[in-house]
Amino acid sequence: MAKPTALAARLSVAAGKKPAPPTATVKKEAPETVLVGAHFSPEVRRSLIIVRGKTGLTMRQVIGEAINDLCSKYGVAEPYDGEA
Repeated sequence: MAKPTALAARLSVAAGKKPAPPTATVKKEAPETVLVGAHFSPEVRRSLIIVRGKTGLTMRQVIGEAINDLCSKYGVAEPYDGEA
């Protein structure tokens, strides 16, 4: 059975029905990773795939290394630690 929405609960109260008891909420923890993305031309993806083929790295590792190179160029701490 689907959880009733706030609107459905208010409508039930307005219709004279007894409101449902409140349910406990579960606090979601922050994700360990976040999505960082952008749209590029297909050639960019092809180039990354070629690098993957030559190095044997995963796409995440290739992009992480590129991010570290960019950060190094601008004197910013390198955030990617090489995890797989």
